[in-house]
Amino acid sequence: MRSRSGTGPLQLRSRLRFRSLAVVHTLRRMGIPVVHVVSRFWVGGSERQFIERLRAHPAGYDPIVACLELSGGNLADFLALGLPAPSVFPLQGSLLRPNTLKQIWRLSRLIKESGARIVHGTEFISNFMALFAGRVARVPVVVSRVDLGHLREGFGKKHRAVEKWMSRTADAVSTNAEAVRRLCIEEERSAPSRTVVIPNGIDLIRFDELTTKPLQGPLPQGKPLVAVVANLWPVKGHRTLLDAIAIVRERRPEVRFALVGDGPEREELQLRAAALGLGESVSFLGTRYDVPAILARADAFCLPSLAEGLPNAVMEAMAARLPVVASAVGGVPELVDAQNGFVVAPGKSEPLAARLLQVLGDPAEAAQMGERGRRKIARDYSLQRLADRQRRLYDGLIVQSRSDVGVTAINP
Repeated sequence: MRSRSGTGPLQLRSRLRFRSLAVVHTLRRMGIPVVHVVSRFWVGGSERQFIERLRAHPAGYDPIVACLELSGGNLADFLALGLPAPSVFPLQGSLLRPNTLKQIWRLSRLIKESGARIVHGTEFISNFMALFAGRVARVPVVVSRVDLGHLREGFGKKHRAVEKWMSRTADAVSTNAEAVRRLCIEEERSAPSRTVVIPNGIDLIRFDELTTKPLQGPLPQGKPLVAVVANLWPVKGHRTLLDAIAIVRERRPEVRFALVGDGPEREELQLRAAALGLGESVSFLGTRYDVPAILARADAFCLPSLAEGLPNAVMEAMAARLPVVASAVGGVPELVDAQNGFVVAPGKSEPLAARLLQVLGDPAEAAQMGERGRRKIARDYSLQRLADRQRRLYDGLIVQSRSDVGVTAINP
């Protein structure tokens, strides 16, 4: 659910300057500095996990944040961490402009002057900046990979070629799912010994608190309610979903679907929903910042994506004790199995509808699925597990320091 909304730079600087410290971190540095680079604080999977990465920062390492733009719907959550104000390195458009070299040099100066021993990128652009600045500063660089490298608006074949090159060149590639790691090794020729899996993590205590908050907007009236949390981009598979909703509606006209998220597909999807006569069966809620509260009021969750890494949306649905019906793409089957939901072939509306009807037709079993999903998240995807894996990666990089890192050294 990407949003470009944010707060003005002057107001942000004031808020950053006087923000009180959070419990998670203090401003006093006591460990090895690590520079984390992110493009901006939009509402999206990479940005969400960037904040969780900071929230679970391993003991012995101090985070220093650099961003390319101080904006986005997740900015408030970043501010709440109580970290020092991030340094800003504005690109002013394309990476091909001369200003990019200036910002790389500025970022390399931050790395050197802070005494950072590691630089950690977050997504394509910040990975690019981190890699070049880290090379100038002569410190190890971690690039993050959280998807299957699918082509999309603003990310074409040339971007994909650069992404592959970064995977081959970085000191470590941090992926969030086994499926993403395989792609990096098999298609991008990144070294297996330098390509690790560090799954996303969830702060369950904080998540549970957010589920009890009041809703910030309306929800569809009626039950059962199926939540769908995904940006309205072609890769998220909403067209397949609408066809599946039409099938569900024939059998269970009372079922309601709440589509949370926004994007360039919204107008076309709304027209498609009208053409299918879905009426009150589907509601487009737009960008929402109360997703945990929405999930707490739903009865099931659906993600019809055509490509994914390890989707935060599915993890949050499992944390909310919801049975999940999702496409078997990327890391989704690593999360969803017959114990906590169903996976179906991507782009196929009939099996998607059939599994939704199966889940909705047996509320008792659906509740058990939800409980099993919650236990899986608590066991395998906690912030502590994230912190432990991150620490092992950083420890290995420090020990090996820009040499060929063996799998036993950095593999979390």
